[in-house]
Amino acid sequence: MRQPRKSVESSAFSAVIPVIALLPAWFVSTAIFWWCFSHIVSVNFFIFHSVVALGAGLMFFLPAQRLFVVRLLGTRAPNAQETARLTPLIKIVAQSARLHTPRFVVAIDESDDINAFACGGHILVVSSSAVEHLSDEELSGVVAHEMSHHLGAHTVALSIGQWLSLPIIACARLGFLLQGTALRIEHALVPRHEYFRIPSKLITFLFTATAWIFQASLLSAHILNNIVGKNAEFQADARAVTLGFGKQLSAALSRFTFPHQDAQQDSRTLRLAKKQWHEKIFSSHPEARTRIARIEAQLRTQQQRR
Repeated sequence: MRQPRKSVESSAFSAVIPVIALLPAWFVSTAIFWWCFSHIVSVNFFIFHSVVALGAGLMFFLPAQRLFVVRLLGTRAPNAQETARLTPLIKIVAQSARLHTPRFVVAIDESDDINAFACGGHILVVSSSAVEHLSDEELSGVVAHEMSHHLGAHTVALSIGQWLSLPIIACARLGFLLQGTALRIEHALVPRHEYFRIPSKLITFLFTATAWIFQASLLSAHILNNIVGKNAEFQADARAVTLGFGKQLSAALSRFTFPHQDAQQDSRTLRLAKKQWHEKIFSSHPEARTRIARIEAQLRTQQQRR
């Protein structure tokens, strides 16, 4: 029996944890922008923060996603050939999910990795290498998995987190920029004016510490997101199987574990051979072998019930 076409899964709730971790740094970074903006236009502190927070809704607004969110992700619109391949597959998966009027923004990530991800309320991103090297069946499995993230509301908190990250990233970059400027001034002045040494070092330290505080906030949220994100991957896999794309997804995942010995592909296939501990921490996707094993077990259970 198929799942309802849309249902909020447990991963959608656990994904709120990284967003909460971002809030202190977001509040401070937005306060910095308010202070700068208030010198131009008089605006209430809390109104400014509220407007910026409500701007997260743009991540789920279809025209806004087409206009700037796709570019914000560093992706591009698919060309005619990519559209011809992806559009029929998306329609097939959407029909299986009982989405009669599917509205998705498809984007292409220029990457040598076979990869895909979901974002916002409607965005499906597929790597150019996946479109080029996966078969239609394998690609339909990938599309089913990513669409399942949307159907399970996994992308809601993630997209809000991406929006909250923007002022934090801006402040971190500004801090490192000012740090570099302070270092250049220090190197120019201190050799000729010794009394500049202590003030210049204090200023450089202030900018460096500020930049790293914002950077650490992003890093901690990223680690938390990767930890809670593993369950979302399993749930999206399970829904893809329920929709009837388990074998296709398993075949696509086998490219991650058992890459074909093809001279044209050996530089493009995703390298997941032996991960070090830090790579496992920073990876939101469980091992492909583990995912395949779970998918195969679910397929066998379905077969037995029939």
